[in-house]
Amino acid sequence: MPVDTAEQTVQVDAPFETVIETLRDVESQAEWIPEIRAAEVLEVDGSGMPATASFKAAAPVGTDEYTLAYEHRPNGMSWTMIRGRLQTGQEGDYAVHQLAHDRSAVTYRLTIHHNLPLPGFVRKRVITGLVASTLRGLKERVES
Repeated sequence: MPVDTAEQTVQVDAPFETVIETLRDVESQAEWIPEIRAAEVLEVDGSGMPATASFKAAAPVGTDEYTLAYEHRPNGMSWTMIRGRLQTGQEGDYAVHQLAHDRSAVTYRLTIHHNLPLPGFVRKRVITGLVASTLRGLKERVES
């Protein structure tokens, strides 16, 4: 079963708090991540932050549907897939670091497990493109 991972960091002209709030607003991801078609928080934790959420997303081979479970920490959040249609697993992580009062760095790491019979160079291009487009969308969202 193929496993693909990509990681990138972007600097944004936005305060740390704005970036964290944007990332934790899971349902808004359909507005700034081009591949996400719909997002719905299913459960929240005791602090009111997303605990589980379901997604519909565009994939190279069609539309994928999956559910993620979240863990939150002061400088970011991570997740694991608990159910999926095309993917057999997913782990991800956002880490946010304040660089100045109104400037932050965001590192996004994504790992996807799947059974798609695609060549390695195609899979690498797809996951790297997904991470890059997510960070571009985040940058545009928090800087607007």
